[in-house]
Amino acid sequence: MNLQSLIVVFLRLMALNFLLQVAVQLSSQLLRFTEVPRQDGGSSMASYVLVPVLMVIECMVGAILIWIFAPSIARFVTWGVSCDLSLGSLSLVDCYSVAFIGLGLFYIAGYFPHVLNWVHYLFKAAATQPGNTWKQEVPWYAVSSVFITFIVGIVLFVKGRSWAVALARWQEKSESVNQTVEGTGAPPLRSDPQ
Repeated sequence: MNLQSLIVVFLRLMALNFLLQVAVQLSSQLLRFTEVPRQDGGSSMASYVLVPVLMVIECMVGAILIWIFAPSIARFVTWGVSCDLSLGSLSLVDCYSVAFIGLGLFYIAGYFPHVLNWVHYLFKAAATQPGNTWKQEVPWYAVSSVFITFIVGIVLFVKGRSWAVALARWQEKSESVNQTVEGTGAPPLRSDPQ
């Protein structure tokens, strides 16, 4: 196992967490924007939407850039340091698997009580209030943030191993291409004819 690879795994987990937080904030903002036209007649909707949407887009771009430049950042961080790291027989696939499944379990365990609480609240509100009036009193942005994070945790837990295998293969392939280019000083040959 290489120290740079471990740093890449950590940075990509940070990027995933950052994207999840952006998705949660985006869903809550979208739910708030659906309420704005009802409050002021929709006359100045553009002023309410522009700044938060730009902030969400910037955050998404930031998370994508962290994901893409994770190998370069790892090389910069480990420059001048021995990159050999002994983790026994732990491979890159195992590191990604532990990270994805661990993050999934973290989200599941952390948000499961909140999901149960919101489910109870929603059932109680639906049962005690007539018609659909209870829907107007529910803070849907808070509900969506809890449910989105919980669902992402389940997806990470279930699909973590298969994503880890695919991501490790992709990373090892790109690292081998980079080592070939650095060793020869020539650009990599294209496999597709032009």
